[in-house]
Amino acid sequence: MLFEKKIRELRDENGILQRQLAALLEIDTPMFSKIERGDRRAKREQVIKLAEYFHQDEQSQGRFS
Repeated sequence: MLFEKKIRELRDENGILQRQLAALLEIDTPMFSKIERGDRRAKREQVIKLAEYFHQDEQSQGRFS
C-alpha cells in the first residue's frame, strides 16, 4: 500500500483529523493534505513520527526516498 493511502486509512480508522497530524508534524494542514494526496513527499523525520504515532513499522509505510 502506498504511504499516502496508508496514512489516510490509519487516520480514518482512528478518527484523527488532518489538522491533528499536521500539528504532530509541526506543519500546516494544507501541507499535510498535500502529503496525504501524494502531491508532496513526507520527510524521513515525518515518516518516523507518523509510524511511531500509529505504532507502525516504518518500513511498512512504503518507500519514500
